[in-house]
Amino acid sequence: PFFKALGWDMENEQGYAEAYREVIHEDKIKVGSSTKAPDYGFTLFGQRKFFVDAKKPAINIKGDIHPAYQVRRYGWSAKVPISIVTDFEEFSIYDCTKKPKLTDKASVSRIKYITYDQYLDEFDFLWDVFAKENLPKGRFDKYVQSDTRQKGTTTVDKEFLKSIEGWRKYLATNIAIRNKSLNEDEINYAVQKIIDRIIFLRMCEDRGVEQYGELKKAAEKGDIYQNLFALYRLADKKYNSGLFDFKEDIITPTLTVDNKVMKNIIKELYYPNCEYEFSVMPADILGSVYEQFLGKTIRLTKGHHAKIEEKPEVRKAGGVYYTPKYIVDYIVENTVGKLIKGKQPKDIEKIKICDPACGSGSFLIGAYQFLLEWHLKYYAGNPTKKKKDSPLTPDGNLTTAEKKRILLNNIFGVDIDAQAVEVTKLNLLLKALEGETQASINQQLQLFHERVLPNLSDNIKCGNSLIGTDFYDNQLDLYSEQMKKINAFDWKEGFPEIFKQGGFDAVIGNPPYGFHQIHSQEIKPYLRKKYKSSSGSFEHYFLFYEKSLGLLKKKGLHGFIVPITWLTIPSAKSLREYILGNYWVQEISWLPELVFENAQVNTLVSIIQRSPMQDVTVNIYDELGFRKPPEATRKYKQQQFVNSDYYIAIFEESEESRIIEKVISCSVPLKDISKPCSGYNPYEVGKGKTPQGGTHTKETVTTKPYHSDKKLGKEWKREIIGRNLGRYSLEIPKNRWIKYGPWLAAARKPDNFLGQRILVQEITGGSERRIVASFYDGELYHSRDVIPIKIVSELPTPFFLLAIINSWLITWYHHKRNPKAQKGLFPKVLVSDLKNLPIKNIDFSKPEERQSHDQIVKLVDNLLKLNEQLQTAKLETQRQQIQRTITHAEKMIDELVYKLYGLSEEEIEIIERT
Repeated sequence: PFFKALGWDMENEQGYAEAYREVIHEDKIKVGSSTKAPDYGFTLFGQRKFFVDAKKPAINIKGDIHPAYQVRRYGWSAKVPISIVTDFEEFSIYDCTKKPKLTDKASVSRIKYITYDQYLDEFDFLWDVFAKENLPKGRFDKYVQSDTRQKGTTTVDKEFLKSIEGWRKYLATNIAIRNKSLNEDEINYAVQKIIDRIIFLRMCEDRGVEQYGELKKAAEKGDIYQNLFALYRLADKKYNSGLFDFKEDIITPTLTVDNKVMKNIIKELYYPNCEYEFSVMPADILGSVYEQFLGKTIRLTKGHHAKIEEKPEVRKAGGVYYTPKYIVDYIVENTVGKLIKGKQPKDIEKIKICDPACGSGSFLIGAYQFLLEWHLKYYAGNPTKKKKDSPLTPDGNLTTAEKKRILLNNIFGVDIDAQAVEVTKLNLLLKALEGETQASINQQLQLFHERVLPNLSDNIKCGNSLIGTDFYDNQLDLYSEQMKKINAFDWKEGFPEIFKQGGFDAVIGNPPYGFHQIHSQEIKPYLRKKYKSSSGSFEHYFLFYEKSLGLLKKKGLHGFIVPITWLTIPSAKSLREYILGNYWVQEISWLPELVFENAQVNTLVSIIQRSPMQDVTVNIYDELGFRKPPEATRKYKQQQFVNSDYYIAIFEESEESRIIEKVISCSVPLKDISKPCSGYNPYEVGKGKTPQGGTHTKETVTTKPYHSDKKLGKEWKREIIGRNLGRYSLEIPKNRWIKYGPWLAAARKPDNFLGQRILVQEITGGSERRIVASFYDGELYHSRDVIPIKIVSELPTPFFLLAIINSWLITWYHHKRNPKAQKGLFPKVLVSDLKNLPIKNIDFSKPEERQSHDQIVKLVDNLLKLNEQLQTAKLETQRQQIQRTITHAEKMIDELVYKLYGLSEEEIEIIERT
């Protein structure tokens, strides 16, 4: 009654199916001898927001540790931020972001405690935070963010990852010692299977599908590892999932595994040693855990001892980055959602959805969940006349057969990693089991003589999505180590029926970024020949774009989350040409920073259709999770990107595009009159030797013998870094010297550090993210965060070029033409950007243009001198006077630059207001 008064439909008077109730009455699953699930799960748009556990009035909620631990354990496992324990007499709110311990006092993580006589005084708070009508307004989320103390929290996915990584190490060590005949691949396979089977059965227990405690019983006596096979064989009869297929798996039944190992792993999965409650753990949690888990592999030493190492491709990529659920949902809604709109189940069963780099299966789980929800709503609104033919159970859920049918008909995936393929299958099968009970499974077995789950071996396949079997055309030794590494895959042979129908209806996912193996000498020639997008220094995701777009049937939809770089960088020009010339880019959604935890990469979502081009919609999002409408939405004619040398500029309004074209029309690219080039990068490992001999490393490069605070010999040169540069100013540190020579990796020509040149800061500066440049004539060395522009022609003069580069017009142009400059995590100007800056083509035969040129040069000369004075001025009044003069001179330069490019007052206003 208390929550009914707060507006919640406690008894489902609206008659929604179980999955769509506002308040889900949680199953009473025993944990230990008496603990059970919280009574109610409160949801918004199908997502749990908080739990409420209702207690008898005799329970001492303020002091008893068990109710507190119970509700915190469920909240933490479900990754909900807060939960409540109440008997109406007492009302306790707990922060569920912190890992619960059985020994915690009831006060630990309690963020509010109210008694019944305080309800009137606390009514405004209770109504604001917990009233149903206020949850969509974000007041609950605001309260959670302010009152849960996130520092020092350990999320359930990170803890569960620690657990399964510990089990892997424990199993691998023991199996390697006790089973000497196994090789690396076989040990990896065996360990993965054992962990997957145990997790599957343990999750089934907590969900009420299997009898609680069966695994625990198997660990009580005898050969525990072999005892488990009795459970596995029963599971195979029930589920037909392939997970327990011992015709295929001939390795695990014959293994020797010590009792102590199995006993300890199983013990960690049960109360009170286990903090996890699997019945409420969301599917995306398991997906994110396994994605990280798959980033490491078991290696064998010469003595056949196991050790765990990060996979080389993961190490090169800087880690594993799991796609957040809200990104998955957005892509699924804008691909699968569009494809099924207005259709009926018989039409939808023909739709084929694929993730060509499926990893742990997050996108396929998202697509499957979307289809399950759609079918549930459809059947609830369109009931069948004959109950026996109904795809719904009596309590309004999809039948097991219907869930199985949808999974087999619609969901497909490929991954190069065999372990990832197994994990994807596991996650999809667990998703298919949601909502099942022992009774529903027994009914399926007895009435229909069918096992509950489908075998997904024809849906989820292991292979290299980019390299076909034609790679082996000229290979004599087909059974080499190279074959195993490349793992070639023929899409038409893998999915023959789908390609008879023209291909997939939807391709979705998050492809690998970076370079990984694709630039190895054995693979690169094949990729160059096979892919249009492989020109220049191409990236992995370029090829995935091209390949996966080619898998679409006509009118099929494609949704990827990828780095923003493909919009503008020169090496992606061939990819842009391929996409813009053959497909309709329906939507580009620019995402805010840090979508991926700990990954320094700016990303976007693209929705592309295999159909003739139309308008492109660009959404600029300023908040994670798509919680608010876009900050800006723009429409472009796709043809304009084709006409602008395939340069996709998503921050230009139509009037801004006209200004840019006007600026370009009276200009030449900077590369035609100068030579932007790179500084050295002392943080890359090269082939050279250190001055002392031996190969250098990242660690040795950043210290001596490369850097010193004083000159130690003739090879030691003065060095600057980016932050030593200002606009029209340069501060050369007295205590920064570098030993420059061929031992530095990626060393450029010494000529880059001599003579007249403009120096540009790679990171654009200040809140306006302006281009920062200055001038230097002489010998001076700098790392890659300073870009030198070598002067190669007498006219226009270096000071004129410096003024144009430092002008607000050119910063504005850079912002509009380079997305990362305006909204990126690290706003940069790159060598490739500088090469294409539009420099006014001065006609020195025209007195007016020559006069403007000379006036700008004189102002720059004054600015360089004023900035030198500013560095040495000691009195604040002097500094203020000099700074005012500098500001005025820069403003005059901006005005002269606008005039030179022929811009009107209205056009200048558009630029200035940005």
